[in-house]
Amino acid sequence: MWCLVSQPNAVVIEVRLDHKAKGLECLEKVCECLGINKECDYFGLQYKTVKGQDVWLNLRNLIEHQVAGVHPYRFALRVKFWVPPHLLLQESTRHQFYLHAKLELCEGRLRPTDSQAICKTIALLAQAEFGDCDDSVALVQFFAYWCEHLGVSKDDDEFIVDQIQSLQIEMKGMKQTTAEYWLIKEVSGLQNFGEEVFEGRTTNGSSVLVGVGPHGISLEHPDQPDHEKQMIPYTAIRSAASHRRVFEMWYLAGVEHSETLIVLKLESSLGANTLYRALTEKHAFYSCETVRGAVTSQYIRDLKGTIISIFNEDSPLGKKYVFDIQRTCREVHDNARRALYEKQNKVTPSSSTVVLSSPEPEPATSQDSYKLAKLIDALTCRICMDATIDHVFFPCGHVIACGTCVKRCETCPLCRGAIDESRRVFIPTLADLPGLLHQ
Repeated sequence: MWCLVSQPNAVVIEVRLDHKAKGLECLEKVCECLGINKECDYFGLQYKTVKGQDVWLNLRNLIEHQVAGVHPYRFALRVKFWVPPHLLLQESTRHQFYLHAKLELCEGRLRPTDSQAICKTIALLAQAEFGDCDDSVALVQFFAYWCEHLGVSKDDDEFIVDQIQSLQIEMKGMKQTTAEYWLIKEVSGLQNFGEEVFEGRTTNGSSVLVGVGPHGISLEHPDQPDHEKQMIPYTAIRSAASHRRVFEMWYLAGVEHSETLIVLKLESSLGANTLYRALTEKHAFYSCETVRGAVTSQYIRDLKGTIISIFNEDSPLGKKYVFDIQRTCREVHDNARRALYEKQNKVTPSSSTVVLSSPEPEPATSQDSYKLAKLIDALTCRICMDATIDHVFFPCGHVIACGTCVKRCETCPLCRGAIDESRRVFIPTLADLPGLLHQ
């Protein structure tokens, strides 16, 4: 069978598969074609249901059992798990992140909030698209196009364009790949970055927008005047479940951390299941050390498979996995770094292939630099994946978080034990690490 996979820039890739192929086979072929197969865990394939809802293809299940109609099946290659650009090791992966971020900006799902951020975003987009371009007419048209899409009022157009032109002059000489890097860096600070949004209704009928992102869930009530987003971190979520069209979640709210239940009714049972799946997979990807067996082994059966399982419990007939996540954020990064390091070591000196590319200088590819990278990873906060670990939890004694993330934790993210107190610990800084390699 044939599958047509479109990138965020509307370029379509044709993939030929066996009619019994699973979703992962399609994704791997697409990623291999684009040169991002070492970091394909960040991506997924979306398809539209009969009702027009965007749904992630479950990579562990058969394609033909998920998508209605006849082939060629149409999918969209999209970033499923967003991470900051410094965690991306391949230039080709960063380019796909850039293309998707550009699409999110164009369609309004990501939007800078102030004029300075708007100017910088448009200037980086122009540098990434045109480089050091002297065609003033094309640039002005480009600026006007993006000002309109980012919600700039016509009264401010002239001022904003002047600011963008000034910023672009400062960026002169910047490589297009570097501009892509800094654009991803810029949008990674936006409020909705990496969020998957669902619309539901509470028991009293009011509309609620639920955003599932890297740090937790956001709740927004668009019907209420002066509505503000309520943020619920993953550490505060106790349990979640979906039944038919209803999604339920228990979480700790307020200073007193009282258990609160939120019940939402979505458009369909598929919508409720998709929300539950998004919450479980993103929590596992961003907040866990490893994906637990309770997540990877969860499955359901259709009627035929249920009848067969009465006589043969191990039969794979009719089995559909609920989740398709296999690795956490840290595991994806570590596996990609290891694979690229091993591949680069096999490249002969005469080869011109460069695998580990970055807008910023990379350390020399030697055994010492690999050890240094592993040490840096080991001392990085397991929650935000950015700051350095500098606090210990008591009484469990786990040292996995930075000072900022510690304030958000009521239970240890590793063992789920209650935290009585946390204390600052003093461990080698990143500046000390190179010296440790030679001791």
